[in-house]
Amino acid sequence: MYNWDLQNAISAFVDSLRPGAEHQHELYMSVLYAFVDMQSHLLTILGYPPVP
Repeated sequence: MYNWDLQNAISAFVDSLRPGAEHQHELYMSVLYAFVDMQSHLLTILGYPPVP
């Protein structure tokens, strides 16, 4: 019923990602901020008023 080898492999993979979690979070937030900033500039160029 359970595939323990697969479960152990998934657990080991997730554990291997933990040391870089803070870096991944910072990267995600910086990319997200850059995308939102770019869209804001695009909408302002197209004539939509900036939102305070």
